[in-house]
Amino acid sequence: MADVLEAALTPSPPAKRWDRPLGMPPSIENRSPDELNIDDAYQRSIDTGPSRALIQKIAKGWDWRMCLPLVVSKRDDGSLWVLDGQHRLAAAKLRGDIPYLPCCVSIYGGIQAEASMFVAMNRARRAINRLDDFHAAIAGGDNDALIVAQMVEAAGFTISRKTGSAAWAPGEVAFTSAINSIRRKHGERVCRVALEMMAQAFPGQRLSAGSSIFTAICRIIVNPPRDLDQACLAKALQAFDMAGWSSFLAAIKGGDTRAQRLREVLLLAYEDTRLARA
Repeated sequence: MADVLEAALTPSPPAKRWDRPLGMPPSIENRSPDELNIDDAYQRSIDTGPSRALIQKIAKGWDWRMCLPLVVSKRDDGSLWVLDGQHRLAAAKLRGDIPYLPCCVSIYGGIQAEASMFVAMNRARRAINRLDDFHAAIAGGDNDALIVAQMVEAAGFTISRKTGSAAWAPGEVAFTSAINSIRRKHGERVCRVALEMMAQAFPGQRLSAGSSIFTAICRIIVNPPRDLDQACLAKALQAFDMAGWSSFLAAIKGGDTRAQRLREVLLLAYEDTRLARA
């Protein structure tokens, strides 16, 4: 009896207070694949070998028991946009005999909110391709990403969606992380000068060693030889095409080591160019 009274008189621990849930509960709907859209502004590219293979695999062995609801945004105009599940959507369209797909439909409040949620979902689940992450950050209004994109485009380049150098098109930049890192340490001007030099030196070329060359140029600008002539440095960069510069990196691994190697070679080319002009 005493134990019962003691238990009754002992105050209960305070209830745990949780933050207020975000958003509104979604609706679970079956939707035709033809109603569902993909926004390339933030979605990762599925035009890759692994993605095509995955789509074929899903289509060939379609199993409703494995078809989890797609995460879908309903926009103000009523259109439906897939945040998560585009491989399942592509597989359903490839088959042509899937009349509907289960969807978890929510209202996100615009493309920026969709992009931010796309990044949050994928980062929580697994690492996403760094360029997919970058494009999603642009769509989500990330200031760093927008600044880097503006600098790249101002130089006449575009930002790739593919990380494999063999898949890059001429003029595509994939070294966005290197650009942003140097911008934060040394400012935009250094990055802009380096990108403009590269645009002049490698028109219409695939930037296979772009990150190493960009970093090498920036290192020279930040820690220049005496009386650095930037016009002469830009001319020295044109001593070789991209394939020629890449040849100096054979068997050299490590981004920092590769950049340092090209810095050394570029300084030699700079001295030759300067002496030829004297």
